[in-house]
Amino acid sequence: MPRTTVNTQVYNDAVPMEFTRALLVQARAHDKDVAAILRAARFPFDPLRQSPQTVFVSREQYSRLCVELVRALGDESGGVMPDVRTPVGTTRLILLSMLGSPDLGSAIRRAIEFNASCRVRRDASVTNRLVVDTGGKEATLSYLHSDDAPELQHNVLCNLAMWMRFCGWLIGQQIDLSSADCAGPEPEFTAGLRHFFHCPVTYRQPVNLVRFSARHLEAPLLRDEAQLHEFLKLAPYHIIIEPQTSTVSVTHRIREILGDDFREELPSFEALTGLLNMSARTLRRRLEKEGTSYQRIKDNARRDTAITLLSRRGLTVSEVAERVGFSDPSAFHRSFKKWTGLSPGSYR
Repeated sequence: MPRTTVNTQVYNDAVPMEFTRALLVQARAHDKDVAAILRAARFPFDPLRQSPQTVFVSREQYSRLCVELVRALGDESGGVMPDVRTPVGTTRLILLSMLGSPDLGSAIRRAIEFNASCRVRRDASVTNRLVVDTGGKEATLSYLHSDDAPELQHNVLCNLAMWMRFCGWLIGQQIDLSSADCAGPEPEFTAGLRHFFHCPVTYRQPVNLVRFSARHLEAPLLRDEAQLHEFLKLAPYHIIIEPQTSTVSVTHRIREILGDDFREELPSFEALTGLLNMSARTLRRRLEKEGTSYQRIKDNARRDTAITLLSRRGLTVSEVAERVGFSDPSAFHRSFKKWTGLSPGSYR
């Protein structure tokens, strides 16, 4: 029986006003002319001074504002990386250097080498590494500057998450982070971290790092320079707000089949092979190549929908549990904590 898809996507190609205000607060913190940045971005009002009739802006407006903030600061990190200033144009050159790589692992290593050679730093005490475990199942990407202020390390960790989103675009696959480490203490406000990390985050660790399936490193790059040029027009939106959905991966096709309403029974693996017109062997091989499994896709789909529903007012945790397919609220609590490292109540 076909499943009903209920769209619970938070942004739906629009950006909540809070993200726009955060950009302007950053500009003001660096003593930049906010009014001039808004004019350059062709923004119709000042979100810091006026109460607009809408609580969203378009992805184009948000992306233009990001570009103008970068120009004003002369720093493509937006002033959030504590150890580095990234001159305007550097990121594009790093991305171009990645395009000629045979696979994602080679591309990341090339970006690390490029990054180490062209950024303007206070000193050279920087650790930036890509490591694959001895079993070849898990990869970690890490970054640490030994002199960074501990309270700013979570910004570095979020920057790593943004790079992984770009890497996912390069290979046409969603790269799910299994866990992350932060070299600093847990910040007072964790909404930014929760936006980028739907997985457990451990604080006060030796380095900032993200963990993901090593199978993604074997994936060939699917993008060319012309596609990169188009992507960069809306890159701030797709990297910071909502990753660009891949339509070429089998993971994406399965997520479309599952939809967002989990009150009905999900298709069995055997039924899924029929819906995808694939043999069981082919489907397992394709999923393994994308560093995932059917069970993990189902878990991630439930997790993402639960996170969206928990952000809404008016729904109890028990109601959220029911909507994502759990008849027993305690089972939902256990699963949600396994997925995110937090209980549903703490996450909310």
